[in-house]
Amino acid sequence: MGHLAPDLDCLVAMWILIRFGEATQADLAFVPAGRTLDGHHADIDPHIIHVDTGGGQFDHHQYVDTSLSAAELVRRVVAPDDPALQRLVQYVTRLDHALSTAPREAAFFHINDLIAGYNELFPTDPQQVVERMLPNFDAWYQHEQRHLRLEQAFVQRMEFSTPWGLGIAMQSDDGGSSRLAYRHGAVLYAYRDGQGNMGIAAQSRSAVNLEPIYVDLKRVDAEADWYLHPNRRMLLCGTAKAPPRQPSQLTLEELVQMIANTGGAVRWLH
Repeated sequence: MGHLAPDLDCLVAMWILIRFGEATQADLAFVPAGRTLDGHHADIDPHIIHVDTGGGQFDHHQYVDTSLSAAELVRRVVAPDDPALQRLVQYVTRLDHALSTAPREAAFFHINDLIAGYNELFPTDPQQVVERMLPNFDAWYQHEQRHLRLEQAFVQRMEFSTPWGLGIAMQSDDGGSSRLAYRHGAVLYAYRDGQGNMGIAAQSRSAVNLEPIYVDLKRVDAEADWYLHPNRRMLLCGTAKAPPRQPSQLTLEELVQMIANTGGAVRWLH
């Protein structure tokens, strides 16, 4: 049981109950915000679960606590030990309390815009909004799980100096993370993933030019399907979008040494 025109918090609370709880076959119903089904107490019937409305166990509006949301209250009961879910719900809670760290204007499109669009398409049928948002939350959850794995792999990164600044190399089944590398101060990062794809990328406003490295790779790793992006700041041998016809046989350490041989001395920090 949620409220009409369900928002992000209400929808995620429902999604958690459906995906992680025992509500996979539950019937969805909606009431005006703040109310309950038939005016009864929100928690009087264990078979009827109210979220984000009615003042029950899964309605945070009765508390003055910006760390709480309906989704957070549901998470604590249904799946308290899932770190990816915890991260997702923390973001939902911050949005629900208008505590997002980035200015609203900075985002071209926002998940709340998607929800608003569905509520516009189905103004009298909130169940359609829920059903269409569930796969979006599934995808978001997968993204958070992947990022947690990348953070764990990033702990084992290699740091090295280049003529352009700090370089970072990492290897994991999921590949690399420009977000983590650049946040850590790198101007350039190299990676290898579990499918054998490899790459080097540099910050968009940097002075990095990977063409000399590309020339050397075409000589040393001639059979591999290396591709130099026209901006000269991205050098790839296979991606999920374009698997290589011939993967590189180089190790990540050898690729980093190629950067050293072409661009200057490398100093290993880790």
